[in-house]
Parts: sequence; C-alpha cells; structure tokens
Amino acid sequence: MSGAATQISGRISRIVAVHSCKGGVGKSTVAIGLARALQRTGRRVGVLDADIYGPSLPSLVDGLPSTEPELSPNGRQVLPFVSADGLICQSFAFVARLWRRRLGDGSVVLRGDLVAELMAAMANHTRWGSLDDLVVDLPPGTGEVPLTLATAFPLDAAVVVSTPHALALADTIKGVEMLAKLGVPVPAVVQNMALFRCTGCGDVHRPFGPSAADALRARLPDAQLVELPIMPHDSGLGGSLAAEFDVVARALDAVDARLKRGGHALPLPTKQWSAPHWPTLMATAKLELK
Repeated sequence: MSGAATQISGRISRIVAVHSCKGGVGKSTVAIGLARALQRTGRRVGVLDADIYGPSLPSLVDGLPSTEPELSPNGRQVLPFVSADGLICQSFAFVARLWRRRLGDGSVVLRGDLVAELMAAMANHTRWGSLDDLVVDLPPGTGEVPLTLATAFPLDAAVVVSTPHALALADTIKGVEMLAKLGVPVPAVVQNMALFRCTGCGDVHRPFGPSAADALRARLPDAQLVELPIMPHDSGLGGSLAAEFDVVARALDAVDARLKRGGHALPLPTKQWSAPHWPTLMATAKLELK
C-alpha cells in the first residue's frame, strides 16, 4: 500500500510545546493545565505526550480508558482517546498496551534518534481530525531526544517550566536558548512550586528560595511569567489554578496576533514510516524509513 494511503487529513491551527530542562518540575501538569485553559476559550485541543521513557498523560487525565487504542483496518492509524472533558489525547503509554499483547513486553529499549522519529510517526498516524491547538509535552532536557523533537515538529510557540531553585534556573536558561536558536517563541515561563500559601493565616512562604522572576525577565523581557503555588495531589488540575493557566493561554494568543501564522495541514512535515504495521515494527526496532 502506498505511503499516501497511510496519511491522515485534517488541520492543526497551532502547535505549542511545553518544555523543561529538568524532570520533576511539573511540566506535564502544566501541559494539561494549559490544554484545559485553551479548552475554556472554546477551542478543540489535543495533547501529545511525547515523553516515551516516562509518559504521564494517563495518570494526569481522569476518565481515559485502560484498554488498547483502536487501530484502523490497515493497522496504520490510531484513534486517540478522548477524556471526559473533551481533551483529545495520545501517549506512548497507550501504544505500549498494543506492544504488551503482541510482544509480551512493554519496555522501551531504543536509541535517541529512533525515539524522536517514533514520536513523529505517532503524531502523523493519530487521527486527530482538525484541532485548534496541539499541546506537545516534550521530554525534559536539551539533549538529542528533545532537540530532535523540537526540530521535527513545526512549533509555533513553547511554554517553559521551571522551579525557583538556582540550578533549575540555570537549566531553564539553556532550554530558552535552545528554543531561541530554533526560532521558537517563548511567550510564557511558568515557575512551578514557587510559593506556599498558609491555609491558616494566608501568609506566603517561599520554601525553595526567592523567586527567579527578575533573572528570567532579564532573559525574556517579553515573556509572561506565571508562578504556581505548591499544592497537594496535582489539585491545580481540578480548576483551582484556572486563572494562572488562563494567563499562559492569553500569552500564546498574543504571539499569534503578532506572528499571524497560518496553521498546519496534516500530515505534519516530519519523517514518515513505511511500515506494514508500525506499532509492532517500532517495538522491535525494525524500522524502515521512506
């Protein structure tokens, strides 16, 4: 069957990456919070969990099925899962369920270049339909995998996530510089776990040190800086941090108004697989590029 028969039609108006240079800073939480903020404006939003080694989308979004994703009759297209509130979701965690049944193993032993190309394939073989926004939750760091993914996708903007730690700030600046070299605007920086509000007296405490907002503003004078408080159990995803995520969404809209980009037709201009059954062949690393 020809490669054209595997392609999915549709259009994505905007592709936004969420990136951090350190793991565990709340990047995936911010990605979901941003996606829901965009939803509140009436937009149709998809989320691509692009962290193959540590996918977290199924743990952060309630109501997603625990079953295998449905494949098209030719085995090359995947139907994404849709959350109870309408987020269109794709994650390697879903595809891994297919691998476990067919191969008896859901582990991932792949080189970095194959990981990046695998994610590009997943993006183009998921039946997104037409989206107003695709939020891509990138893996952390500035190494081979996030760098390849950032260049593989036609990104319109990126939101960078950090914490107040001095080391996290230094790494955040590295990530911002990587995105700048790729020509990707950074309209918002989110400092997660920046403060703690006492439920008794209402005082604000900063257990991890003073805010790095001034240092970030010096590097990104046009970016919107958003501070998120420490909250238990990712409870901010339930709506208590809606105002903060709405600020990030508006910062993205400001970039759109300035750059006036025209959106992206599917399939995205990334490398394609020509595989008779791409989930199985990717699982065994028997990959054939066109």
